[in-house]
Amino acid sequence: MKKNKLENKIAVVSGADSGIGLAIAKRLKENGVKVVNISLNGAENEAFERSYACDIADNEKVKEVVDKIVKEYIKIDMLFCNAGFGIAGKLENATTGSIDKIMNVNLVAHIKMTNLFLPHIVDGGKILYTGSLAGILPLPYQACYTACKSSLIYFARAIRTELRSRKIKVSVFMPTDTKTGFTDARIKETSGDEKEKHSIDSMEKEERNGKDPDYIAKKVMKLAKKKNPPVCVTAGGYGPLPGWFIQFLIKILPVKFVDWLIYKLYL
Repeated sequence: MKKNKLENKIAVVSGADSGIGLAIAKRLKENGVKVVNISLNGAENEAFERSYACDIADNEKVKEVVDKIVKEYIKIDMLFCNAGFGIAGKLENATTGSIDKIMNVNLVAHIKMTNLFLPHIVDGGKILYTGSLAGILPLPYQACYTACKSSLIYFARAIRTELRSRKIKVSVFMPTDTKTGFTDARIKETSGDEKEKHSIDSMEKEERNGKDPDYIAKKVMKLAKKKNPPVCVTAGGYGPLPGWFIQFLIKILPVKFVDWLIYKLYL
């Protein structure tokens, strides 16, 4: 019988109440992992061994929760930074409050959480971030979301290099359109502009017809089990094109051509 590499491991997952986070937590549980959820509502679920209610943008509250987790488990094996939300609309219509919020929740909070947990992650452990194809494919009317996800990729690459001596592997998995509550929860700060509306409507239609969260979770589990997972991995695709092929095209095509394609697709 093949040995289960994840049996009795400890994993902390942020934003595991629903969507991709919950799907990941369930898959981890099936593989014998003890899952600790950190989320805004701290919902209970049979997939969680523990669940903590916490606004991950609240520094004091996060520190308090991290201290509780470390006190109970001493060390953790895996950290999944998954919590996040979206904003859509022209940048000129965004409030400074919403810009602060998305940057804090989707980027800064993950950096700070990594900073707090890092001394307690076992050597040879893993850190995984929920990115997005928007991290490598800059989307109009989602500039701040794109900024967060692209920054997350470079942050992950930087600390992966830092952590080579500890053999801690850091990866970003980049889902394409996924059918979750993320779409309905998106904050829209729009002007009624026709191109803006068309772009956002098209994007949300693709999301509602996207992959099931469990499909993404299965891909993430492969990363969790790999000894040396890649830094960036796509999950899903766009139309008939698989995510890995889109990722490859973005690497080889001229930036001007990629931007032109985005314009044609979304505007």
